[in-house]
Amino acid sequence: MGNIRLRDLKFSYDNKYQVFKEINFLLRKDKTLSIIGTSGSGKTTLLRVLNGELPYEGEVLINGIEVNKENFDALRKCIAVVYKNNDFITELVKDELKYSLENMNVAPAEINKKISEINDYFGINKLLNKKIKDLSLNDRTLVRILSYALIEPTYIALDDLLIDLNTRTKILLLNYLNTKNILLLNVTTNMEDILYTDYVICLYDGISAIDGKTLDVLKNEKILKRLGLSLPFMLDLSIQLELYGLLNKTYLNKEAMVKDLWK
Repeated sequence: MGNIRLRDLKFSYDNKYQVFKEINFLLRKDKTLSIIGTSGSGKTTLLRVLNGELPYEGEVLINGIEVNKENFDALRKCIAVVYKNNDFITELVKDELKYSLENMNVAPAEINKKISEINDYFGINKLLNKKIKDLSLNDRTLVRILSYALIEPTYIALDDLLIDLNTRTKILLLNYLNTKNILLLNVTTNMEDILYTDYVICLYDGISAIDGKTLDVLKNEKILKRLGLSLPFMLDLSIQLELYGLLNKTYLNKEAMVKDLWK
């Protein structure tokens, strides 16, 4: 496992509109990350920097490799960035899942083994011969993510995609990534989904306004609200119930909270 380091990161569009003024952050190995912020804060732009698509000032390292166009091939095994509006390349689900592996010259027998494995894990046998355009949003999103996860990069970065998955699929996916030692970078507008990651960066006005361990960041309720962000529902409810003396600790899980309330 590696890590991601941002040091004095600056980026401007056409040397006019400054998106990042100076961002410093170290995501230690074996940790997952959510990148949050209001619309226009630079979340997707940061992904494009990590993907080597945009020139920048400062230092961006993934697994010790500097992110730039020259290192693109080396970075392919380090990070896979999945954008919300990426076009699918093929028509059929099975062809889309195979595409990245075939592009990396993986042997057909190994490709079939990987497809069989995810079929067993997610139970998608009925989807494999379907046209992607005929899938539900949940299944289409899962196929989009798995087509990148199959190459087993160190990190997989999702551009506001978890929100399109139902809870069961989301948990299956996160468990699958964990079994493959693939670390999640979750760019999201959904505060509920940051609870699935270890760390959070909150972008605001060109800087990292607040960052750290997820629960530590969420304790800064006043700062988050000033930044235009709300607490995850269960956390917010738990805090309110604590204030009324109905709970004596904070809960993130509905079942655990209900169990405590009915003691």
